[in-house]
Amino acid sequence: MSKDSLEICEVGPRDGLQSASQILSVEERIEFVQQLVAAGLKKIEVGSLVNPRLVPTMADSDRVYAALQPTVATTGPLYSLLVPNTRGLEQAIAIGCKSIALFTATSETFNLKNINRSVAESLAELNPMIDRARKAGMVIRLYVSTVFDCAYEGTMDATNDLKRFVPLFNEVDEISLGDTTGRATKKQVSDLVDSGLLANFQDKLWWHFHDTFQLAGENAAWCMQNGFRKFDSSAGGIGGCPFSPGAKGNIATEKVIALAEAHGIDHGIRLPLALPGLG
Repeated sequence: MSKDSLEICEVGPRDGLQSASQILSVEERIEFVQQLVAAGLKKIEVGSLVNPRLVPTMADSDRVYAALQPTVATTGPLYSLLVPNTRGLEQAIAIGCKSIALFTATSETFNLKNINRSVAESLAELNPMIDRARKAGMVIRLYVSTVFDCAYEGTMDATNDLKRFVPLFNEVDEISLGDTTGRATKKQVSDLVDSGLLANFQDKLWWHFHDTFQLAGENAAWCMQNGFRKFDSSAGGIGGCPFSPGAKGNIATEKVIALAEAHGIDHGIRLPLALPGLG
């Protein structure tokens, strides 16, 4: 693909399944990923090394990754795992994971409910984790949630709230900005871009919109019109955030593809996408 082509980080097997009421087997999750690869998706988050008591749908993500990784050729798909803490990072290193995602949030309340840490505590923990992952030769993604809105604190000040994260942005390979509640408006997105805060990180920036209130399409379209090509999405729009009340539904991969086609952007993905049976 050319530099101007659409890039998708398919989060269905992780963000999509994490809050599902039905727990899929390891085999079903592997098959789901394989179907996504067959459709042409090249970058897929296949699970999370979180405590299975907290998120039972993500149990045995190490087994999912281990089964998929040997099938990857030099030019094959990039599989990644989300790691919530140092213990998860060490587990990822032990199984030979080459790409990880770390996460935090701009909202103090959300951070405390999600990872039991203040924003300052989260930032302090992330620095040594990034250093450890860098030494292990990993591709490092950083999720920042509640950028525009929080279920507990309401509308956020995206530009000011993100300033304290800029030092981390310099250290990671990818930055995924999350509209956790799905309430972000096009004006909020444009105001953040126009602020210039992210100007030095354009090549690292991924947009992670939730479509809870059917605003994600408008926001993604604005981003495409303004030169952005990197989006997180979930096949069929499945998923959301189990720690943010009411935040259901990632933007569907199919919707992102349709928007790309409407804007004349190449994508190389074949539809329809196969979805797991979630009842």
